[in-house]
Formats: sequence, structure tokens, C-alpha cells
Amino acid sequence: MPRTTSFRSAVYAGFTLAILSALALGLLTWWAAWQSQQAADYVRNSRQVLQTLTATEASFNRAEAAQRGYINLRRQSFVDERDDAIEALTGHLTLLSRAPLGGAAQERRLEALRSALDDRLQAYRELQALYDAGKPVVLEDRLVASQRLLGRIRSLLGEMEGELRADLARHEASAERQSDIARALFLVFGLALVALLGLMFWRVRSDLLARGQAEQEARHERELNGLHARALTLFNAKPDRKSVLEGTLALLAEAADRLFPVSVFYALDEWGTLRMVAGHGTPSDAKGLLDAHEGPLGHAALSGQMVRLDGLEGAGHGGGLRIETGLATLRPAELLMAPVAYQGRRLGVMVLGAARTLTERDLQFVERLAAQLGVALNNLAQLDGLNLLTSELRERGEDIQRKNEQLELASRLKSEFVASMSHELRTPLNAVIGFSEILRDGLVGPLAPQQRQYVNDIYESGRHLLALINDILDLSKIEAGQMELQLGPEQPATLAASGLSVVRERAATRRIELRADLPEDLGSVVLDSRRTLQIIFNLLSNAVKFTAEGGLVQLSMARVTREEAMARATTEHSRVFPPAGAVTAHYLQIRVSDTGIGIAPEALRELFQPFRQVDSSLSKRYEGTGLGLTMTQRLVELHGGGLELHSRPGEGSTFTVWLPWREPAARADEPPPVAPPSEPAQPEAGRGDARGDGAARILVIEDEAAAARVMRLQLESHGYQVQVSPDAENGLVAARQWRPDAIVLDVILPGMDGWDVLSQLKEEAATQRIPVVIVSVTDEPRRGFALGASQVLVKPVERDDLLAALSSMGIAMTSRPGQVLVVDDDPKAVTLVTTHLEAAGFRPSCAFSGEEALSIVRRERPDLIILDLMMPHMTGFEVLDALARRPETAGIAIVVLTAKLVTDADREALRGRVQAVLEKAEFQPNQLVAEVRRALHRRQLGHEGAV
Repeated sequence: MPRTTSFRSAVYAGFTLAILSALALGLLTWWAAWQSQQAADYVRNSRQVLQTLTATEASFNRAEAAQRGYINLRRQSFVDERDDAIEALTGHLTLLSRAPLGGAAQERRLEALRSALDDRLQAYRELQALYDAGKPVVLEDRLVASQRLLGRIRSLLGEMEGELRADLARHEASAERQSDIARALFLVFGLALVALLGLMFWRVRSDLLARGQAEQEARHERELNGLHARALTLFNAKPDRKSVLEGTLALLAEAADRLFPVSVFYALDEWGTLRMVAGHGTPSDAKGLLDAHEGPLGHAALSGQMVRLDGLEGAGHGGGLRIETGLATLRPAELLMAPVAYQGRRLGVMVLGAARTLTERDLQFVERLAAQLGVALNNLAQLDGLNLLTSELRERGEDIQRKNEQLELASRLKSEFVASMSHELRTPLNAVIGFSEILRDGLVGPLAPQQRQYVNDIYESGRHLLALINDILDLSKIEAGQMELQLGPEQPATLAASGLSVVRERAATRRIELRADLPEDLGSVVLDSRRTLQIIFNLLSNAVKFTAEGGLVQLSMARVTREEAMARATTEHSRVFPPAGAVTAHYLQIRVSDTGIGIAPEALRELFQPFRQVDSSLSKRYEGTGLGLTMTQRLVELHGGGLELHSRPGEGSTFTVWLPWREPAARADEPPPVAPPSEPAQPEAGRGDARGDGAARILVIEDEAAAARVMRLQLESHGYQVQVSPDAENGLVAARQWRPDAIVLDVILPGMDGWDVLSQLKEEAATQRIPVVIVSVTDEPRRGFALGASQVLVKPVERDDLLAALSSMGIAMTSRPGQVLVVDDDPKAVTLVTTHLEAAGFRPSCAFSGEEALSIVRRERPDLIILDLMMPHMTGFEVLDALARRPETAGIAIVVLTAKLVTDADREALRGRVQAVLEKAEFQPNQLVAEVRRALHRRQLGHEGAV
């Protein structure tokens, strides 16, 4: 025992001496190295100071040489070289002032050197200043002074260098001694190294033991990482929360050395209750519900921090979390409560019972696993939400599909309703307008003035109702996307003239001046002429309606760039709808301005809405339905154009329309246009020309009896022979047998429709050359022209439109147009009346006095005379008397057209002698032509009219 103790003491003493020796060796080695380093640093610094002194002397010599060169030659290059040397000299002196010079004596020498050098530099500057000023310089005195100063400077430099070299030699000797000491210390180090081998052996052994411990920890780390990877795979593989939680707890039970054999997961709901939703190895008496505001479990759930309970082995064997093995019931070494959360939202708590004491690495693993579990649970919740949203979207999509089908059905029913209403409304309107026109024109007998006024009111009301129906149907077509533009090259000036002619009569009755500003070189543009004319008419009609008597309405057209059209902006008194359709470089600008009532700013937003007017009250002053501007905007947008309205109350309004300017493109594969024939085409041989009466035959295929009667009366009153067929089959038979000059065909027929009839007519050789005029409520011109129709008209059809359609196909009314004699002393009035009569198909002749008229009547016997009452030499009354006295001229129909104010006495004198009395102040060409036709028709029927 004593030996063991002494041996142990000796070992301890040996290790102590070794340690002390190593410490002493280390201190001596450090001291020697430090001394050596100090000596080496001093030598290096001293040599640097010597080099600086040498460089200082060299720079000073360079400055002296440059100064002498400047004195002798006075060149600027020597001054520059001297200044460079002075700058280097200054830098060297700065380095010397910072370097250790080895004592106070050296510092004094440095100060003296700096002072001497400053004096010398001052002498340089003074001498140069004298030379620069052109003053005389006494060089002898200055040379003597400079020699003394140079000698002093060089002496100081030599003294400093000598002192530095002597001090350097001393330090080099000291460094040699230090080197000897260092070699001795190195020898001692070698001996001490052997003593330290034992210490190294001990260290190696310690390292081997530590490595074994580290390998064990690394193996445990790999097992935890593998477990974490399996948990991530589980999170991605399982589709529901329960499977993920139970799988996670099962993996923890399979961890390295079965670290957590028993575990539970409590989910936290929004009411603050912890509910057990998963467990592994859980005792049957574990609580399923807990209050989150009580106990360590609740603290972990709400605080988001892990709670660790240890020292449980000695606890009682009551209820709670425990490890059941079947043979015995064990308490966990520790209980860990790990909260599970995602972005601050608490999801629950994992309660883990550990079989051994947990390390810091175990705690880190559980914390990381809880964070990943929170992400997985959040993803599963989002997946459940997405599945629910997908189900809802699928149901919504099915609902939308059903609604789309219902909308398609509603759209189809709407189209069918519109077509049906178009037919049901236009068919009776056709009869109303047609019969009222026939009554107004006196084709079935004379009317009293009051009757004529009532019939005219019926006719105008029917026309107004027809325009309203057309606007509503057109608007419905546009909104349903069923209206197509019929584009073609048009002359904007022609469209403007047509629009002005329509509103000219109404403007004249209200004494409103119409002006047109149309450039002569406007050219042609591709437009839908019908829709563009509708735009112009709507704007002009609106301007005339809201302009007071004596006002002004102006129409202008111009070709503008896209930049001009797009530069307009909405203001307080304007609204702008810029072009948003076709992109073209230029636009046709149509502008209508008036001096009417204007529009208030608050009312501008209500315009361009269907059935909305500025004044929509029952007592409104201005007629209309509010569809005109809406239709205008829709038609402009259909063209791809834009619109602007600028208006101020009391100052009038200006409407500007921009339509895309499309140049007419001539195709290479199209033949050149053929000029229209100068005379109407003659009827086919064996048809119109073989009839004794010379009247053209017209076959009307129409199932509506009223519409058929209207067209029969309209056509027969102009000399046509008319046959009516009520259905397609009879119409085809009549066309083959009767061989008419033209066919007026309705599309909507019982049985075979009009399109099939048209196709069959064009397929048969006997009928394919008969021109066909389509007359129906359906507006399908493309289809009609494609099947071979010559004209397509939309019901209700006015007499003039029907006659114009027949005339355009070369179907003459009679072989002998009525001959009319115009009697008036005013040549301009005669020219105006004869022009309108020729356009209507009559053969007018002229007489400029009563005597000339009587002479012509005796020679030619006209069918009708248009007579003025106020003429020189022989008045109209005298002409009437002369005609009445001769039996051969007494039956000639006479219409009075006079500028005289017709009194009641005049009318009484003319009663029974003339067909009608018209005043030039209210002259309307259409009215004159209608009166002429009525008079001729009465004459043919053998009636005499009375005024």
C-alpha cells in the first residue's frame, strides 16, 4: 500500500516536473524569440531610416542641380524638376519625422536639417520671384550664402547617417548574442520534447476514447435523421390527418432504442379544448378531453414552448401516461410535451413518454419534427379546403352550364319571338300604311279635306310606329350580335345629300337653315351605306327636333387621322366614346351641330341609353322614344368607330362620329364595272311586247289578303296588270302559265316558303329569267341576292319603293306615259315642275302663257294640265273658260299650282273645274306627283273630283 502510494506520488511528481519544465522551456523560448524579433525590427527600421536619409540627400542634390540649371538657362523644365525634387524631399522629411532615430540628439539634428532646408527652399522662391519680376539679381552674394547653407545641410546629413550606422552596429552585435541564446534554448527544447512524449501518449488515448463517443453520437444522429426522413415521406403519402398523426406516433415508438414507446396527440380547437385524436401505446384510462387553460399540457399548447417533466420513475402507480409491457407497468423516465403550430396558429400538442433521459439532441429532433408536422397538418387542412372548393366549383360549373343552356334557350326563344313579333307587327302595319296611302292618293275615290287630313294622320302615325318598331328590332339584333354590315364603296357626299333631303321638308316648315360643309376631294370609302345613312339621319333629325324656329343645323364631313380622333377627352360638357374597333390610319368624321336648346352636364350621362331622354316626363315638349341616339352609338360601334357629344345649355349641341376609313380595294380577278344601260331593259320577246294593252304583268305571291290588296291597288293605279297567288304552289303554276314580267314574292308563306319558291323559279328554264322582288318582314338581303333575287324590300313597303324596284329592273308602268302640259309664266317654276314630272315617268311639255297653252292643247291634246292662275295677258281663269267652251278640251284634267293667295271665292269659282289646287308656298314635289297621278287615275275611272 505504501509502495502504491509512493509510486503514485512519484508518477504525479514526474508529470508535475514535466509540466514545469515544459512551461519554463516555453517561457525561455518565447523570451528569446521576442528579443530576436526586437533586434531584427530595430535593424530593419534603422536600415529604412538610412535609405530615407540617402534619398533625402539625393532629392536635395536634384533640387540644387535643377536650381542651377534654371539660373543659367531659365527654362521652366528646370523649375518643374526642382519642384518634383522638393516634393520628394518633403515626403522623405515626413518619413524621418515618424521613424525612430535613436535619441534626442538625432531629433535635434532632424529639426536643424528641416530648418536649413526650409531656408534653402525660401531662397529658391525668392530668386525665382526676382526673375519672374524682371528685377536685377546679384548672384555673387547669393552664391556665398548658399554655399554656407549647403555645407550645413550636408554636415547635418552626414552626422545623422554616422550616428545611425554606429547604433546599427551595436544592435547587430546584440542580435548576434541573442541568436546564440536562441540556439541554446532550441537544444533545451529537444530534450524537453522527449519528456513530452508521455504526455502525447496520454492525449492520443484520450482522443481515441472521445472518438468512440463521437461515433456513438453520430450513429444516433443518423438514426434520428432517418426517422425524420421517414416522417416527411409519411406526411406526403397520407391523405388525411388521422393517418398522419398515428403514423408519426408509430415512427417515434420505433426510434433509436425505442425512445418514445408511448405517445398521444391532442388537437386544440377554437373553443380552447384539447381533444385526443391519436395515440400509440396509450393506456385505456387516458383522458380524451382536457382544458387548454389548465396544467402543463395546456401551458405547452397556448405558450408554444416545450414542457419537460423528469423524475417520474419514483411516482405512484395511479392513472396517467405509463408504459404497459404486459409483465409490468413502467413509468417513463421523462415526459415531453411538444406544441405543434403553423405560422403562429396553434394546432395541438404531442405528449411523448421517453424510456430514458433525453439529451439536447433528442429535444432538437422533437422540436424539428413538431414544426414539420405543423406544416403537414396545415397542408392537409388546405387540401381538404381545396377538395371542398373543387366540389363547389364543379357544382357551380354544372350550374353555370345549366344556366348557359337556359340562356341559349332564352336567346333562341327571344330570336323566335322577335321574328314572330316582326311579322305580326309589320303585317298589319303594311295594311295600315298601304291602305291609308291609297286613300290619301284618291286611288279609290275622292276624299273630303277633313277625311284627307285624317287619312294623312293615319299614314304618318303608321310610318312613325314602323320607324319605332324598326329601331327596336335593329337594337335587338345588334345586342344579340345578329346584325351584319353590308360594306361597299360609297361617296360620303352622296350619303350626306340623302340625309339632308330627308329632313329638309321638316326643317323648312320650322324655318331652320340647313348647311352642308363637304370637301370636293373627299373620295370614296367602304361603308354600309344604309346604316351610315341611318346614322346621319338620326343625328340630323335629332338636331332639327331640338332646334327652335329660325335656328341653324350644319352637317360637315372630313377625313381625319387616327391621332385626331383619339385625342378627344371627356369634359364637363362633353362625352367621348373613342374608336375601339378597327384600327385604321384615317377616319371619316361626320359632324352635326345645331343652335338648339343644348344639354345640361348632369343629363349627358343619361344619353345613349335605350328609351332614355333628357326630358322623359309625361308633359315633355319634344316627341321621340329615346332610341335614336342609342341606335346611332350602336351602329357606330358596329363599324368600329367612335362618337363624341359636346353640348352647353342654351348654346346647342355638336355630335361627331368617326367611322374607319377603308379604301375601296379593286381586285385583280374581278371584271371592270359595267356602265348601266341608258334605257330600261325591254321585256322578253313574247311577253310584255305582245300584249295589246302594253301594260306590264306583275305576279304577287302573298298569303296575307290585306297586303295583297294593297300591292294590287298600288300597282294597278300605275298601269300594271296584277295577278295574286295566295300560296307558293299556285304562284309557281301562275308563273309558268301567265309568264309575268316580274314577280313580287313574300318569304313567309304556308307550306313551301319563299326561299324555296325563289330557288325553284331560278332552276326552271321557263321562269329563271323573270326578275323577282322579295317583299317580307325578314331583312336578309344577302340570302335573297345569293339565290337570284333582283331586289329585296322589307315590309311594310311603300308604293314608291315598290315602283322604284320595278323601274330599276326595266319594268315600265305602261307603254304610253301620261302627257302633262305645264303652264306658267315663270321659267324657273316650269323647269322645276317638268324635272320632277320626268323623274316620275311622265312626258311633260311647257307653255309660258295662256295663249301658248291653248295653242298646244288644240294641237296635242295632253292628258293633264298644270295651270298657274296669275299670268299676264291671259289669266288661269280665262284659260279654264276657253277650255270649257270647246267640247274636245272640256274633259282634260287640270291641277292648279299657283303663287296666288287662293280665297274662298276663288275656290268656289274653281270647284268642279279642276282636280286639285296647290299653292307654290307649300310646294312639295311628292305631293304634286301624287296629285297628278290621282287626277289621271280618276280620269281613267271616269270620275270628276271636287276641291
